[in-house]
Amino acid sequence: MTMLSKEEVLAEVEKLQYLYGLKHEIRYGDNRSEDTVTESVAEHIYGMHILASYFLPLEDPDGNWDREKISNLITWHDIEEIETGDIIGYLKTDEDRERESAARKVVIEKAPVSIQPFITNLLDEYETRESIESQYVKAIDKMEPLCQIFNENGKKVLLVNGTTYNEHRRIKDPYVQNFPHIKHFTEVVGEEMRRQGFFTEEQSE
Repeated sequence: MTMLSKEEVLAEVEKLQYLYGLKHEIRYGDNRSEDTVTESVAEHIYGMHILASYFLPLEDPDGNWDREKISNLITWHDIEEIETGDIIGYLKTDEDRERESAARKVVIEKAPVSIQPFITNLLDEYETRESIESQYVKAIDKMEPLCQIFNENGKKVLLVNGTTYNEHRRIKDPYVQNFPHIKHFTEVVGEEMRRQGFFTEEQSE
């Protein structure tokens, strides 16, 4: 299996970031006026769809995985955040996860009855992560923020949040291990971000 060089990975990320341009195109003739470029959960989901399309031929060259299921899992995987809002991954506690589980039920109950079973089945599959499709979507979920924040705006956000390199690795590594191309991209981009000073230094004991 041939892996791209560091330079090739970074060039591919730049092309993917170009496709992320729709995240910043505001409809109805309006625009965002902000010092720090924000991202909604729905925009994160859009980014995941882009990356899933990119990595699928690499991770599943024989086309054995269920593409439609992957797309649906991406669309619905964060739906509880309607109620809870987004919580930074490395700050999430067991209590937060319990609230998310409760919020998931609330969101499903408020959804149209006709799609409640569909959403429930998808989210159950995503939570158990027994299928290759759900594992793939989780890996994409962990890779996607790197494309979003690998720029000067993202550097500012990470430094304000005090994100360390170890925190970054801790919440990504377990989920990308079985997907060599996603793992490679995650490592290359993460190391380049570290080199460029995106992360806060670890505090010594």
